[in-house]
Amino acid sequence: MSDSISIGWFGPTHNQWDWILGHLRQVTLLTERNVGDWFASQSHASHSNQANSTPVLIAAIESRFEPAVDLVKSLDQSVAPNPTKALSMPWCGLLGDDWVGHRRTYPLPETMQSFYWYEWYDRVLPWLVDQSNGRTSKPVTDPDASTNPRKLSPRVQRLIDASLSMDHRLRCNKSNGNSIKMALVVTATATTRQLWSDALSRHEIQCVATTPENLELWANPDMLVVDIESEPWIVRERQKTGENGCARSHLVRRLAIQFPKATMIVADAFPRWETWKTLIDCGADLIVAKPFQLPGILDTLERY
Repeated sequence: MSDSISIGWFGPTHNQWDWILGHLRQVTLLTERNVGDWFASQSHASHSNQANSTPVLIAAIESRFEPAVDLVKSLDQSVAPNPTKALSMPWCGLLGDDWVGHRRTYPLPETMQSFYWYEWYDRVLPWLVDQSNGRTSKPVTDPDASTNPRKLSPRVQRLIDASLSMDHRLRCNKSNGNSIKMALVVTATATTRQLWSDALSRHEIQCVATTPENLELWANPDMLVVDIESEPWIVRERQKTGENGCARSHLVRRLAIQFPKATMIVADAFPRWETWKTLIDCGADLIVAKPFQLPGILDTLERY
């Protein structure tokens, strides 16, 4: 992450949280006692132009029943980002696995910016880039805004704003010469191959698609995509090898050896930290959860 961002981190620091912290440079670890004081001091420095970098608070909330939930709710009410308030700063909540399927049954404030921890590459990093650029409103004029006066919830509006911002940066990258020219997609189903082909073509990236059984091909991709969720293929692989290990891990390891210069992305429909750690150890560069934002992934790859 760029030095133009300084992170105040409140929450756990083990497992996936340690992995996320490894992506950040300037980090201050906070506790419940000093998070409010840090927020106030950094916000004051930012407003008086005394800060050398943009301060951002990240609250990692592993469980729906942690005391941190009440803290971030009170923070959202008292010093949430708002141009009319003296104390304001960009901040977000990163939600752990316990929140999956429960964000509606145990709702957080609509005004609160929140992500799941596994949305790191396609949503969180692009959001942090927006904060370092000082974006607090829609970066690109929406051509439909004048014809669609319907009021949207803050959460939906943020999603629209983020999408516009990423599309804008990708267009700028294309004008400067897109570094990703070709992608090799490895998947077991024709439907998934077609989805990736259509999505990549919209960003002017050539797509070559194949199956896990057909990897003896001549190609020099900039990007590898592994999107395997076909249980029959996994069962066949286990029967052939006689191993109970994860067939997808073996595939990732082979591709990392076969295409050492390509950036490998693995798409995971059911993200769990234990699985992610294994895939990273096998050679995956980026792990993304499904559904994901392809513009966010490409924005991250162009930047890092």
